[in-house]
Amino acid sequence: MRDTGRRAAAAARCGHHRLSGVRDVGLVVGAASYRLSRRQIQLDGTRRPEWTYSVTVRRFDPEADKETTKQLEWTTEVLDAREANGVTAYRVKGWPTDLEEFEQAPVATEKTILRSGNHFLFGASPEPILDNAQGWFTWPVIDGQKICPSAEMVYCWQVTAVENGYALKFYTGPDESTFELEPGTGVSRFHYSHHGTTNEVDAKLVTFTKGKS
Repeated sequence: MRDTGRRAAAAARCGHHRLSGVRDVGLVVGAASYRLSRRQIQLDGTRRPEWTYSVTVRRFDPEADKETTKQLEWTTEVLDAREANGVTAYRVKGWPTDLEEFEQAPVATEKTILRSGNHFLFGASPEPILDNAQGWFTWPVIDGQKICPSAEMVYCWQVTAVENGYALKFYTGPDESTFELEPGTGVSRFHYSHHGTTNEVDAKLVTFTKGKS
């Protein structure tokens, strides 16, 4: 299974990029509420931050020799969060990239999103450390911004202003992925499209539940 979040993040190490725009908000974790207890942030067990999406999947069925469309519901949730040395690690289950490819039904895996100041990265482990982390973006962003790791990098994130926030699109030869980020909410839409054989995912946010403080 390909993991565009990991692949694209690796190609977009923007931890060294400072962008300007709107005020700082809790983007990826959607301004989740929590209570801090020493070095571990304890999320309420009954009300974890949770995002529910309505998903449309279009794929080519080789057996039927035609395109098929499937509707499903998908949940992304923050399992817990840890903080150390100014870095917060959010352990997330069901990151939208899990929807990119599956046989019968998508499987929700775990991914760690790191926040260090205004920098957001994909962690290499559940721990709040930056070692081997893969950069994503630095908040705030601006319309038209291109987020690239270096001048030599071919593929970059392209930032576009949308109605409720910003869209971060990562375009490669074989496919493209777009995350729409809404301030105070998080990922409000995820879209993935393969440029060859039909494989398209469109996940739109239906409900968002903040963590209970």
